[in-house]
Amino acid sequence: MMKIQIKDILIFAGILAVILLLVFKKKPEQIFHVEPVKKIETRIEGKETFINTIEKRIGNETKIISEITSQIEFLRAELMNVKNKRDTFQIIQIQDTLINSLSNENWRLKNIVRDQDSIIVAQRYIINSKDTLISIGKFDLKRVKKQRNISLFFNALQTGIIIFK
Repeated sequence: MMKIQIKDILIFAGILAVILLLVFKKKPEQIFHVEPVKKIETRIEGKETFINTIEKRIGNETKIISEITSQIEFLRAELMNVKNKRDTFQIIQIQDTLINSLSNENWRLKNIVRDQDSIIVAQRYIINSKDTLISIGKFDLKRVKKQRNISLFFNALQTGIIIFK
């Protein structure tokens, strides 16, 4: 007849406890509901495309503004020449043209600022989305590490039982 020792009972109880813990352990849940990674990556790509489009538009506006600025400088020089001649009719015409050019430049500069604000908002969205992807990766990594550690413990326990028998 086989004699049951306290050591065998403790080992059996330990194995049973580990198995019960593994079976009935509540899985860790993320604090916030997160959309699938692929959906987040697709949205990031969409925002990057949006940013590239706006950057091209800003580049075009900048070229136009530099042309308007050179026109304004020419008009100012012309205005100084006409003021020296004291030709009020030409002064009024040049000042009207100068006012229109300055208004046009101001309007385009406001558009650039608005577009740059849009880029900043889109980049913040991208940063937040990438932070979310990093958090998802960390959460998954913790889960995998925990599973690995439990597996190593269980394998060590089985190896110890085999050695002692």
